[in-house]
Parts: sequence; C-alpha cells; structure tokens
Amino acid sequence: MFLFACSDSNSGNFGNNPGPENPQEQPKDSIPENIPDEDLKPITRDYSLIWSGKGTAEDPFLITSEQDLASLAFYVNDSSMTFKDNFFKLTADIALTKPWSPIGIFGKNAYGLGNRVFSGTFDGSLKTISGLTVNDTASYSGLFGLARGAHISNVVIKDAKMNVGSVAGVLAGLADSVTVENCTIENAEIKGTDRVGGLVGEAKYVTVTNASVSGSVSGTNNVGGVLGSVQNGALTGLTNGATVAGKSVVGGVVGGSSSVGEESSISMALNLGAVAGTKDVGGVVGTLSSTKLEKAGNYGAVTADESQLSNVGGVIAVASNKSSVNEAFNTGTVTVKKVMVAGGVIGSLKAVAATNLFNQGEISGQASNLGGLVGVVDNDAKLESGYNSGKIPDNNLSGTVAGKVTSTATVTNVYYDKTVGGTCLVVANQMSAELPTGFTTEEMKAATFVATLNGTGAVWAIDPAKFGGYPSFSWAK
Repeated sequence: MFLFACSDSNSGNFGNNPGPENPQEQPKDSIPENIPDEDLKPITRDYSLIWSGKGTAEDPFLITSEQDLASLAFYVNDSSMTFKDNFFKLTADIALTKPWSPIGIFGKNAYGLGNRVFSGTFDGSLKTISGLTVNDTASYSGLFGLARGAHISNVVIKDAKMNVGSVAGVLAGLADSVTVENCTIENAEIKGTDRVGGLVGEAKYVTVTNASVSGSVSGTNNVGGVLGSVQNGALTGLTNGATVAGKSVVGGVVGGSSSVGEESSISMALNLGAVAGTKDVGGVVGTLSSTKLEKAGNYGAVTADESQLSNVGGVIAVASNKSSVNEAFNTGTVTVKKVMVAGGVIGSLKAVAATNLFNQGEISGQASNLGGLVGVVDNDAKLESGYNSGKIPDNNLSGTVAGKVTSTATVTNVYYDKTVGGTCLVVANQMSAELPTGFTTEEMKAATFVATLNGTGAVWAIDPAKFGGYPSFSWAK
C-alpha cells in the first residue's frame, strides 16, 4: 500500500514549494480507501533533491535554511514520512520569516489520516532558530507538534512567540518516548491552555537532560516553565528563568509529574522566575506523584490567589503517592490569599518521605494550615533533617516548622530559627509526639548545628558566602 504524499491545498504556511525541487514533481500515489494507518507504507523518495546528505549518522541530512526546515515539516505532516532511523543536522542560524507549521500533527491531517509524527534524530548543533511564531488555537504546537521515538539535541530557539491551544511547548507540543538533550529556549512568549511548557507541553516516557528556558509561560492547567505535564520522565539539569502563570497545577520547572509503573525522577531542577497561580502552585513542581525529586531549589517569588482547596509550596505544592523528596530548598517569597495549605518548601506532604529540606523565604498571607517548612505532614509521611529560617505570619494558624502534623506522620531532626514566627507555635496543629527544636541564628550557623543535621551523613555544609551563612548543600548556589 502507498500513501499520497503531497497536495497543492495543504502545504502548510510555506506555499507549494517546500524544497529546492517542487515535491509535486516527484511520483505520486493515490490513497486507497478505508486503509488503516498502520497498513500504510511510506513511499520511497530521493531526498537529495531536498537536503544535502544521506540521512545517516555519518552523513546526516543538512538543514541550512528556513526552506530546509519547512521541508521537514511538509514531509512529516503531508505524508507518512516519520524519518525513523534518519538523522538531521542544523548547520546555520535560521531566522524564520513566516508563521510556523509544527513538525508533526496529532489528530488527522487534510487527507483524514491520523497522527503524523517525527521519529528521527535532530541535532541543532547549538545554532539558533529565531522568530518562531505560531498564532493558532489548535493543539500540539511547537517547533515539533508531535515527536515520538525521536532524539532531539542541541537546539537553541530565541524570541519564539506562541498564542496557541493545549499541549504546547516551544520545542515540542507532545514528546512521547523522546530523548531531549542540551536544549535552550531564550526569551520565549508562550500562551496556551492545558499542558503548556516553555520547552515541552506534554511529555510521556521521556528523558530530558540539560534544558533551560527564559521569557514567559502562561496557561490554565498543568503549566510549567520547562515542562507542563510529565508522565514517566527522567529529568536532569533543568533550569527555568521564565515567569510562569496559570490557574491549576502550576510549577516553575514542571507543572505536574506522575508515573505509571516505573517511578519518574527529577534531579538538579532550579527555578529562578516568578510563579503565580490559583490552585496547587509550586516554585519547582506543582504536583508530585510517584516521582523521586532530589536536588531542587527555588529562588523565585511564588504567589497564589484565593482558593479554599489550594496547596502552595516554595518548591512543591503537593507531594503524594509514593514520591520521595531529598535535598530541596526555597529562598523565594511565598504569598497566598486564603488558601488551604501553604509551606516554605512543601505545601502538602502525603505518605511521602522528605529529607534534607530548608526554607529561607518569607511566607505571608492566610492559610488554614501554614508552616515554615511544610504546610501539612499527613498520612504516614516522614519529614526528617531540615530547618526553617524564613519569616512566617504571627498567628495561631501558622507554625514555624509546620501548620499541621497528623498522628500517623513522623517529624525528626527538624529545627527552626527562634527569630522567626513571633509567638507562633512550632506546629500549629500538633498530633505527633516530638516537637522540633529552636535555635538562635548564631547557633544555626555553627559547625555543631551542621553536625546535628547530618547525623551519620554528609549532606549539609556551611559556606559563609552562600545562603547567609546558614547550612546548605554543596551543589546549591
């Protein structure tokens, strides 16, 4: 069976000539009726008419111009070409001058055929793609709309402007079983609805290593500075410098992270930008489910509007469902308006082990349960080794360490600076046996306090030039 590959009526935003030679001049085949997508076979083409190179790892197809890049979108979107096992390499900076048609389509194309995907290897060579513009409320938008089984690396995109629908990211709308390495998004402006990220909107079964974003990212639900929504991801070395705004499940780096089966993981994740939302708002991650988070920090201001059901955290809004948290900190302010739970590092900690946390950011506003370190420690959760030195409201709903600790939860080796919290209780609603201990500022900056935090480990250290001389982690800056 063969698939019709070209059409005068649907060649994207770049006219009918997506390559040096018009693809309409190459052989065509009609579409047999009622043929399932999986039975369609790609037709053979001589791509030497389109790109230099042979598409191999040793001799990749070379992308040297806007037209070359548009040709890739054309062949993926208007045909059955996934380019699996093919290699592409960007060899020059490219300034896009026309509205962009994403590479890959989720849903049906103009011929009624579903899910055009890119499955090849794309190396951006750290060349710059600038001026990417998408102004379309359709979903699955980005440089790549739908990438599945692909490998994307060394891509730099500057000054992208996207006003789109759901599942949108500057690099990719949906990344499924994709590896992303060493990618940078600079000065982007992306506005969408559900599952919106500065890099990737929705990610499933992905590996993302060394990615950074700056600019602004906004949406409604599952909004993240780097990734909007993640299911089964292995994420390492993510930095967000963009401002992030949404309504529900909003995170400076990742909106929501979950997994089915094997646990997701996030490590070395830093947020530098301001984060604002209404429900479940976190400086680094909005909601953490079945995910291991380690080495994460937030420096940006976190702000949450009024919502009686909201959880807000300097690093994580909600950590639940067999997740774990280790070595996380917040120095940004956390400001809330009548929310349910607010915490300097974690809003709600539910049946999760959290170790080695510190908060130095001021928390202000009103919450039913507000804590300098964690808002609520609940349902067999364990909080161990950490401290709060950030200012909290002086009222009977706030605790210098936690707003509430239930009878089944455990809090050990956790401390607070006596200069914060005024007349507040250590834990506003205390049901567990042990109350954390307070120290003076001077005592907390001493080597003996570091030894107390470490116990038999060596996670904590003091550098007088970092974090005001309070204990911190060697990797944290």
